[in-house]
Amino acid sequence: MNIKTFDLNLLRVFDAIYAERNVSRAASVAGLSQPAMSNALLRLRKACSDALFVRTTGGMEPTALADELIGPVRQALAILQQSLERPNGFEPKASERTFKILLSDAGEGIVLPRLISAVLREAPHVRIEALRRPNDQYQQLLQSGEADLAIGNLAFLKSGFYQQRLFGDPYCCLARKRHPFIGPGFPLQAFLTAQHVAVATGNADDLVERALSKMRAKRDVILRVTHYHVAADVVERSNLVVTVPRNAARNARGVQILPVPLSIPAADVRQFWHRRAHKDPANQWLRGTLAKLAFD
Repeated sequence: MNIKTFDLNLLRVFDAIYAERNVSRAASVAGLSQPAMSNALLRLRKACSDALFVRTTGGMEPTALADELIGPVRQALAILQQSLERPNGFEPKASERTFKILLSDAGEGIVLPRLISAVLREAPHVRIEALRRPNDQYQQLLQSGEADLAIGNLAFLKSGFYQQRLFGDPYCCLARKRHPFIGPGFPLQAFLTAQHVAVATGNADDLVERALSKMRAKRDVILRVTHYHVAADVVERSNLVVTVPRNAARNARGVQILPVPLSIPAADVRQFWHRRAHKDPANQWLRGTLAKLAFD
């Protein structure tokens, strides 16, 4: 590849196709027609001497080379965007930047509706992309610039990161309405007798297990899932019980919302950013917008 003749606009095309796994959706994100996007993909393939994306039943899947390139490409795009905006600061009304925020499913439900309303008022051309990734990838994604912020109860983000509290989110238990032995009163013995759903993401189950360990007690977990909203759906259709942040239950139907009969602290939901983005005007604007929103 000759960098002197390479069209840097193709990097945005590459990023869009990698994210969307679909040429039509990528075209929409990049602001191109589908024929123009297809032509750009052909040019990318020629420049890289690689197919980059292979059509499968699940969409356009990246090749090994595409997987290797995406990190550096996104980091380069983020640096270029910041460099272009920095001389005059960040102008929300004119910016076309895409902000990428790491969120849990519970976080998406409470943060995004409020955030997007504010963004549409102040920065009508800005885009927001919510990212769902394993916790062990957060540090690298924020360090590289592939994500701008992370929002959640994320105690593992420490050295090299700034943080700001957004809201508190107490935990609760969910059980279906007309449960055979669980009603408005939910004592510890009923909690221990019940069968439970555990949620792999988030902190609820770690807190429950720690509290039970101090009591030398155990609960009966018969199902493990990855998302709070899935757990709530399961509980509504069974006699299982789940412990979730209160905001994760805001749209749940057909369930009782019960106090947790254990001493566990509320989730302290914060926004986190890497020190490399601390003085970035665009990142500062996004953080300030979030900080002004009313969550509690």
